[in-house]
Amino acid sequence: MAGELDRAMGRLKHRDIRTRRRAVRTLVELEDPESLKAFKSLLNDEDSWFVSKALDAYRRWAPIVGLDAVEDLTSHSSLNVRRCGANLLDSLGEDGISTATMMLDDGDSVVRRKAADALLAHGNSEAIKAMHHHANDAIRSLAMRHQSCTTEQLLNGLSDTSNTVQIEALRALLNRNEAVDVSVIMPFFSVQSETVKLFLWVAKHHPSNLPTLAEKLGPQHFHDITKHLRTNVESSSDVLIDTLLEANMHSIVARWLMGKGAKEDELRWEMIGNEKVDIIERSKLLERLLGRANEPELQVNVEKFMASNPPDLLKVACENLSTAANELSS
Repeated sequence: MAGELDRAMGRLKHRDIRTRRRAVRTLVELEDPESLKAFKSLLNDEDSWFVSKALDAYRRWAPIVGLDAVEDLTSHSSLNVRRCGANLLDSLGEDGISTATMMLDDGDSVVRRKAADALLAHGNSEAIKAMHHHANDAIRSLAMRHQSCTTEQLLNGLSDTSNTVQIEALRALLNRNEAVDVSVIMPFFSVQSETVKLFLWVAKHHPSNLPTLAEKLGPQHFHDITKHLRTNVESSSDVLIDTLLEANMHSIVARWLMGKGAKEDELRWEMIGNEKVDIIERSKLLERLLGRANEPELQVNVEKFMASNPPDLLKVACENLSTAANELSS
């Protein structure tokens, strides 16, 4: 095989293009990583077919040959060749850290991103530090995703000049559930990013700030938070429900209750009778009971509530329940 390999490599310099192409096909069929030293010369060929075949060979064998082969690509003047090399950095593992760090300064954003991805997967503390201090905000934002980031680095990221870096730092802090000062978190409600996670973080670490936070929430925020509760909170015994009630955030709890069954009736009727809850939400809670209107216990609760002389809108909802009960019983 060695002789055939040498002959094929020698024919790559032949004047006849057909002979050169047959030589390339032979090298590919031999499946020998040693042939990369011949394909290196084809990276500069004027014929795109030969360049394409050379890149295919590097994609196949460079991870086996190692760092030197990948650096044939990352140090090349051609953008397409460097991008190919950048895509192979991850396959080198820790051996590629130095080259990947160097490629952070490439003029092409794709190359920089691939280099950063390789460092996020395999980089040491020095490499990640270089990402944190990089001039490019996209690189700095990616650095915030690394598990080695300290709380201090993430807090510094919150005050970065780039909004992208700030949001990545915020997301990392929230995902880690870091108990930092609420003053560094609250301003981010104004940019409407990670609203649900921010809300849950405040509820856990600084519940006394929830009433202030409620004033900053818009309709979409309420929708997103309610959606989270419906998906993740099964019972009113959950500490989050208690926290919301203590913070007088009754409307969110009322919306959550609309998807719950008879087990939550005690809290449901508390919300219906609570004048602090928006009257529309209270009316909707009653409307959601129409399918259960003929249940004896529910009818008792309706009568008790009607005896309290509620607002007209709620009276109408109760009357509709009574009518539905009669229809279901007939």
